[in-house]
Amino acid sequence: MENNKNIKFGLVPPVPGTDVKGLIQFARDCEEAGFESNWFPDHMLFMANRITPEVWSVITGASVLTKKIHLGAIGDPHRIHPAVFAHRLATIDNMSAGRVFSCLGYGEKMNLDYYGIPWNKPLSRLRESVEIIKALLKGEVVNFEGDFFKLQNAEIRIRPHNGRSVPIYIAATGPKALSLAGEMGDGWITNAMPDHLYSKKLGTVNESLKKRETKPEFERAIYIFLSISGDYDDAYKTLDSIKHAIIWPELLEEAGYDIEIDDKFNGLEYTKIMPNDKEMIEKFREMGSEYYSREILENFVICGTPGDARSTIERYIDAGVDHFVLRDFSPDKEYSFEVLSKEILPFFKN
Repeated sequence: MENNKNIKFGLVPPVPGTDVKGLIQFARDCEEAGFESNWFPDHMLFMANRITPEVWSVITGASVLTKKIHLGAIGDPHRIHPAVFAHRLATIDNMSAGRVFSCLGYGEKMNLDYYGIPWNKPLSRLRESVEIIKALLKGEVVNFEGDFFKLQNAEIRIRPHNGRSVPIYIAATGPKALSLAGEMGDGWITNAMPDHLYSKKLGTVNESLKKRETKPEFERAIYIFLSISGDYDDAYKTLDSIKHAIIWPELLEEAGYDIEIDDKFNGLEYTKIMPNDKEMIEKFREMGSEYYSREILENFVICGTPGDARSTIERYIDAGVDHFVLRDFSPDKEYSFEVLSKEILPFFKN
């Protein structure tokens, strides 16, 4: 594989568990090290009971203390009205001089059910939200009559930096959502999966993308867990301890694994995790321990020595990835940050 300067690398900031000042400093460190992006997980809470700031406030602060790195969040269309969100995006985009992006997906129970926020027909709501956001960011006066949102003579009186739109990525894994990503998104991102499965799903996205009259500068991203160490087994251990949260069981068959999971685990999906339900969490851990072998986990992550990581990244590039969103669970994060910034990034860009 030839080196490709168009390949981008982003890091997921350490949320939960890091305070606001620490997250802003993280963005500054990433910028200095040469990363193109930070993708903040937009959560109310997580499985881990640790500090979880409101990430768009953090992005706002980071946007005025950085100059190059692109900043955005992976969230859902359920917790905020699309007009309010468009207003927010345009404002922060001006503060950052055009470095803001957004990513929207189905949503997760942990961010919604506890708070009484409905997420019925999430794909339809996502479609309506993206349509409204894009129209408002263009400066249009919007009249919209949908199943979820109704706007009459609505507008926002601030345009994104330089009058352009703010990129909106669609997070998708299922067929209908993949098609929506190609139809409406400025990019697509999906969660951890083997490279061959990524390539297959990208085919669905690309087929939908071909039907658009105006082709955007479309990015193809993956949100993938990473662990780098000088010793392969040390790198593997940190991911093995959280494999129940990495591997989505509904992807196993698509990935080529013929595994019959016991009925007692029926309905367990990451998007349905409820952090305060200890019995549910324990079931997730039990399912991971019983069914997710080392071979399976290794095919869903970037793991091992710097050389191992580079080889895995090359396979994903061959599968069509052009933007890596890395969730770092390395045993020594200072070491992995150094390897990524001084070995991995230069290798794929020089």
